[in-house]
Amino acid sequence: MMAATYAAGRAQRKTLMFFFKVPGDGSPAYEIIGKGIEEAGISQSANVETVVDILGNAETTLDQYEKTTELDPIYVTGDSKFSQWLDEVEEKEKVLDDAQATFLVVKAYKTTGESKYVAWEQKAVVELTDFGGGTKGVNLPCTLHWCGPRTHGTFDPSNQTFTAGESVSLG
Repeated sequence: MMAATYAAGRAQRKTLMFFFKVPGDGSPAYEIIGKGIEEAGISQSANVETVVDILGNAETTLDQYEKTTELDPIYVTGDSKFSQWLDEVEEKEKVLDDAQATFLVVKAYKTTGESKYVAWEQKAVVELTDFGGGTKGVNLPCTLHWCGPRTHGTFDPSNQTFTAGESVSLG
C-alpha cells in the first residue's frame, strides 16, 4: 500500500481533473475534459431517511448516493474525441449501454511517493441535456450519471496512464 500526501494549502480547482476514456482498440487513451467549463463537480444527492419511532426517537440512515456531474459547455470540435462521441450519441439517439462511457477522475492535489496522483475510473450514463446553443458554437451539454463501482488506482502524469488496483492510504 502506497502512502498518499496532500499538497500544502488549499487545493486549486484545476487539480481535480475529469478525463474521458477514448473508446477503441489498443492501450487506453484519456482526453481531459474542462476547456471552457467554469464549474464541474460530483453532486452527491444522498438518499437519507429519518424514521421516528413511537417513543419519539429519531433514527436517520443514509443508504446510497446518486452522484452526477454536469458539463456545460461542451462544444463540438475536430480535436475533441469526447465532443465527437457526444455528437454521435445525439445523432444516432443512443440509449442504454450505448449512452455509457468510462471516465477517469484524478486528484492531482493528492500524490503518492512515486509522484503519481490518486485516481479512479468509473462508468457513467451520459444524458444529453441540450443540442445546439448560441452563436459561440454547437454545444452538447450533458450530465454524467455515475454508475457501478469505482476502480481505484493511480494516474501517472508523465505518460498519462492509469494503473488500477494500486492501494493508497494517508501517510
